[in-house]
Amino acid sequence: MTWKTLRRASDIPFLIVGTSLTAYIGFAAFGFIRNSSEHYSNFILGIVLMTGFLAIRNLCDERLGIPDPETGRQRPRKPLFWPRLVFAFVALAMSSVAMTYVRYNAVHLETTQPFFGRTDMIFGWLMTISILMLTLIHWGWLLTSVVSIAIAYFFFGHMIQNPLFITPKYSAEFIMNYIGLGTNQGFYYLAQVAADSIYFLIIYAAILLGVGMLDMVLELGKATGRKVPGGAAGPALIGSGIVSSIMGQAVSNVVLTGRLTVPMMVRYGYRRPMAGAIEATASTAGQIMPPILGLAAFIIAGFLNRPYIDVALSAMLPGLLYLVGVGIAIFVYAKRNELPRLTAKLDAGMIWRLLPTFVLSFGVVLWLLLGYRSPAIAGLWGIVVALGLCVFQGKYRPSLRKLYGAVSEGFLLVAILSLLLIAIGPLGQVMLTTNLSGRLGSVLVEYLPDNQLLLLLGAMVVSLILGMGLPTPVAYIIVALALVPFMQQIGVPALQAHFFVFYFAVFSTLSPPVAVSVLAAAKLANSSFLQTAGESLKIAMTTFIIPFAFVYSPELMAFPNLTWHVVPALFQVLLIQWSVSVAAYGHVFRNLARWERGAMGIAALCGFLGMTDQGDWFLASQLVLATAIVVIAFATRESGPSELQS
Repeated sequence: MTWKTLRRASDIPFLIVGTSLTAYIGFAAFGFIRNSSEHYSNFILGIVLMTGFLAIRNLCDERLGIPDPETGRQRPRKPLFWPRLVFAFVALAMSSVAMTYVRYNAVHLETTQPFFGRTDMIFGWLMTISILMLTLIHWGWLLTSVVSIAIAYFFFGHMIQNPLFITPKYSAEFIMNYIGLGTNQGFYYLAQVAADSIYFLIIYAAILLGVGMLDMVLELGKATGRKVPGGAAGPALIGSGIVSSIMGQAVSNVVLTGRLTVPMMVRYGYRRPMAGAIEATASTAGQIMPPILGLAAFIIAGFLNRPYIDVALSAMLPGLLYLVGVGIAIFVYAKRNELPRLTAKLDAGMIWRLLPTFVLSFGVVLWLLLGYRSPAIAGLWGIVVALGLCVFQGKYRPSLRKLYGAVSEGFLLVAILSLLLIAIGPLGQVMLTTNLSGRLGSVLVEYLPDNQLLLLLGAMVVSLILGMGLPTPVAYIIVALALVPFMQQIGVPALQAHFFVFYFAVFSTLSPPVAVSVLAAAKLANSSFLQTAGESLKIAMTTFIIPFAFVYSPELMAFPNLTWHVVPALFQVLLIQWSVSVAAYGHVFRNLARWERGAMGIAALCGFLGMTDQGDWFLASQLVLATAIVVIAFATRESGPSELQS
């Protein structure tokens, strides 16, 4: 058998299972299939089949030298090819057999839990091991290790002597029930979110890319970039921000849009590390902007028992403040370095032809979500509208081959992301069942100082550390279960507490030493990782204040029910963001001297302390310092400090 034949033999069943599962979830969305243990067992069976076939297909692509569809680059030849191929076949076979057994015995397993027989336990172990194998293939050793350690802790936690971590001694049947064999815990913990909420929204996002949304939003970015200094960053900020808000994944978005935006910025005078940093920070915006929020909005809604759309709308103002903060930093950098406006040719026809497809389909999705219809229904109708309107795009109408590729890419994305949510279920289940999260919160309250700002700074550091190198939903679940109970004990409302730790779990993708988004952007920019990470942190300093802002000013999360009380809070945040940018890049009317930048940094710090209720005189100090620097810079704009002084 040739590699092409094997690839076809894995690709065809992948597409068949994907099509069948999509039709099945569609019928379930309209109420033709009852949500039950059998229903979610069917879903997990479909996902393990798709990811198993996908693992084999990817290895065939590696052997054939077929480029990765996400990066456009040829897959590197990794060592141990034959063991990895055998591993993929074993994972596919084990997961298929185990989940088939669980599916056809779902009612029996649900009604007899946790009193499982020996055969049930054998297939429970096969299910657990095979899902971990698929997770290792698609998500790497770090996530697999975290989930495996959590499961091992469930079994052996009673042997730990430390009173903080010790657990009761549970029977193997009890543990296997909570890992997933009981069909409503563990691996099923977030499978419901994947099946009922994200499935059609992810496919809708892939369809939008297939009908040309990426090219259209990049052209929108060009249109903006022709009007402002340093406009070459416009396609990255606007294009990456919009695309990532639909995709919800920072690293994949860096690769998707950065191939086009980073070279453009370099051509227009941006230093390579800065070009990579702009793309990384702009792509990260998608994880905190509605509607997807890196999948975390659905999990937050589940934790809070609130409608998804309410949670997503709460994130609107903080998400916009993030983009504005990044934009301010880019503008100040561009003025300091006298970067030109963008002069690249603009395809206005593309914008006018493709904009209705995006606006109308997205409008339908938003209207249905605002009407509290299920995300599955909203995503499904978004797909229908986008496909219906794309035929009227004239010369920009996508070919059938391109639409086929978009559907295939949608199946790939939804399979991989659903596997992620399935795999991390036991992690959350262990922390809840053993009450580890509650005990951690009690310890933090006991040992940390009795000052809310210092406690929040401690929570920020812990969130950044726990989120390193992990996918956003995983990082969020870990920090939420570990820290939200503690934050609620110190008086932070539940919604703000969840979003606080979520934001810093997201920011961990920009923070060394791991900084996966920065690493991807540095490769595209052909620049040093540390230099790119440094520039990313300088830009991100304008956004690190946002979680503190909505904790101390909850009205920032009251969208769309806003009052005039939100205006002072917005002004405070914007003033601090501007002060931070001026201090970091040293320009206002002219390039600033070091002492002027230092004074502006002190002004930003005073603003932050005033915003966090440490005293009104801090706010007054910020206004006085910032105003003084602006007046001095304006008065001496023609005879400012020499380049050596600045």
